Formats: sequence, C-alpha cells, structure tokens
Amino acid sequence: MTGGLPGPRPQPIGALPWPAGLLVLPDVPGAAEAASRLVLGQNPERWPAGLEFFRAALRGDAPLAAGQLTAPDPVSAYNRAVLVGGEQAWAQVRAEPGSDLAVLAATARFSVGLTDQPPEPGQSVAGEVNAVARSARAAAALERGDAVAAVDELAAAVTDAAGAGSPVLAATLAATRADLLRDRIGDPAAAVAAVDAALRTPGLPAGLTSGHDETGNVAAEVRAELHLTRALARQQLAAGAAAGMPAVVADLTEALKVFREDSHPELFATASQHLGLAYLTMPMSSQGDRLRVGVAVGCLRAALRVFTPEHHPLAWSSAQLNLANALQYLPSAHIQANLEEATRIYQELLSYRDEAGDPVGVARILLNQANALGHLGAFEDARDRLNRARTLFGRAGDAEGIAAADEIQASIEAALAGRS
Repeated sequence: MTGGLPGPRPQPIGALPWPAGLLVLPDVPGAAEAASRLVLGQNPERWPAGLEFFRAALRGDAPLAAGQLTAPDPVSAYNRAVLVGGEQAWAQVRAEPGSDLAVLAATARFSVGLTDQPPEPGQSVAGEVNAVARSARAAAALERGDAVAAVDELAAAVTDAAGAGSPVLAATLAATRADLLRDRIGDPAAAVAAVDAALRTPGLPAGLTSGHDETGNVAAEVRAELHLTRALARQQLAAGAAAGMPAVVADLTEALKVFREDSHPELFATASQHLGLAYLTMPMSSQGDRLRVGVAVGCLRAALRVFTPEHHPLAWSSAQLNLANALQYLPSAHIQANLEEATRIYQELLSYRDEAGDPVGVARILLNQANALGHLGAFEDARDRLNRARTLFGRAGDAEGIAAADEIQASIEAALAGRS
C-alpha cells in the first residue's frame, strides 16, 4: 500500500486511551504479536523491548515514553510529537503527503487544537487510520452543529475500522454514533439498532470482566458504554411505559458491572440514576414489587453521591426530584422520616429553581411538596403550596396541573373533615 505504515497491521490506533491511542507501533521484533492483542484492548503476553515506550505511555508516563524514542526515523518523530505536543515537536515530523503518517499527524494536531482543519481521509490510508481520521471529522461536524454529517462520518469510520480488523475501535466509534443518534438526532430506535449491531462486531472480546494491566478494561468499557447507550434509548422509546423497563434494567445492570463509583463516577451515577427511574416506572402490584421502590431509592442515593448542583445541575435536580417522589411511597417503618426528608428535598430544589423562568417546573415541585406535607398532617403548609402551585399552573394555562392541585386539595379537606 502506497504511503502505508511500516509497522504491523492492523495498528491499535484509536483502540486505546490517549496518548497511546494515537501512537504507531514501529516495525520491531514482536510488534505484530503485540498488535494482535492491543487491537483487542488487551495486554500483550510479552512486551517486546522495542515497545517499552508504548507500555510507558499506557501507564500514563508520557515523558518516560518520549525519552525512549531517540531514533530519527519518521515514525519515532511522529510518536514523540504525540507524547510531547507543541508545534516544535510537530515540526520535526516528516511524512509524505496523503500517507498514513500524514493523515495521523493531521488527526493528532486537530485533536489537540493545533489546527482547526480536520484531516482528509485518503484512498491509500489504512482502514484503522482512516477510521480515526473520520472520527476527527465527525468532531469537526459537531463543532459546526451538523450532527447528521457527524453520524455519517462515524458510520463510514465504523466500516473502515471493522474492515481493517480493529473491533474495539469499530465498537467504540459505533457507541459514539449510537449516542448521537439518540441524543442529537432524536432517533432512539436507530440508536438501539446501532448498538445491537455494535455488540455483534466480529472479534470484539465478549464479557465485561475488568482487567488489571496497562490496557485496563478497554473492551469491557466499550461494551458497558454500549449497554448504557441502549438503556437510555430504550427508556426514550418506552416513554414511561412499564413494558420496556426489564430490558432497560438488564442493560444498566450490565453497564454497572464495569462503571463503578471509584473508577467511572459520572457514568456510574448516570447508570444508577436511570436504573432507579426504571424501577420506579415498573408497576407496583404486589408487596414484592414495592420492594423495588427501596432499590430505586438506593440507586438514586448512589447517583447523588456523585451529582452535585454545582457541577451537574440538571442531573442532580432530576435525581433529587425522583428521590423525593420515591420517598413518599417507600414501604418502610420510618414513613414520617421519609416524608420529612422528601419535604426538605423539595424545598432545596425550589431554592435552585427560577419561578419566572420555569413556572410549571416550580409548580410541580410545590405540588409534590404539598402532597408530602398533607401526609405529614401539616395541612396549612400544604394549602399554601397548593395555592402557589395553582396560581403558577393557571398563568401557564396548565389545566392538568390545576386539576392535580384540586385533587390534593380535596384529599386534604377530606382528612380535615375526618378529624372533626
């Protein structure tokens, strides 16, 4: 192949974390065997002496890795530039225009912000190199607000990576594409189909067993990411219906085998929050079913160990609201304590909400707080919240909100009548 890389094929380009994910394996003894493992996100059975720089990069020691690259050849210069960064290092890279190394250099420089020009894939470029170049082009498309173009670039990138025999890279790119289909394109059904196809990627290591070597859990993490993306897409498709929740729970349970609080806090919190919501959506027809409310509360509390109003305002607010709502119906010997906690959570949420900017959102929190106060017997406080909620619903023309307020008001009046 004209302009091809001198080392083994396929290269583990894009299959590993930065900066190792853009390093090139040189043509040294043992490199082919190492590459066959690294493209699967796995540690080589034996590290060749000529790849100690790569191993150091995987351990996060970029200075040590760069210091081991003293040869003047183009691949060593390129690898040094990836590890060191800066225009001075990149000025030392000599690559034939349109070659694999030139495309990789353009991709790396774009990825670290040294240029605004995304790389141009070429016909002579190796499939895995073309895939990471298309991934950079997808990022550029997103920066200019063109999610459709990004999805198209990623589809081509998945094909390139799979055709080159780099399954972890193909699945990683497919996971990104599926998330864009769900979140940016608004097509959760297409996202589910994309994940289904990605999980069947030929050669993708099976299972979610965590690793303990330099490469970490790359294949496990991409599978967990795919399960999380599919769970979120399935929740959107279910639109609150209980029938689709068992599949959502199954996906999130798989994702949480890898996404732990200590290793992946934000992904752990996201999966925990949505698992709690899935359990709350399921019907509560029996005492056994009601125990799921307790599981949901535990999941939401776990998410709130990570989510904060300062750093994750939307996720924190959603988890807090779901937790407060769940506490009102949690089977427990401490019903009053749960109701009091729910009331406090609603009050905290109100301090972060803008009545002028989100009147209906504020009204719904007031409505839920009034319901909890009513169960606590604090009827005057409950009436005050209901009146404020009813006013806000009225201004917004929300007839359903007004009817819900009237229903709670009627239950309070009935409780007061029962006291007399």
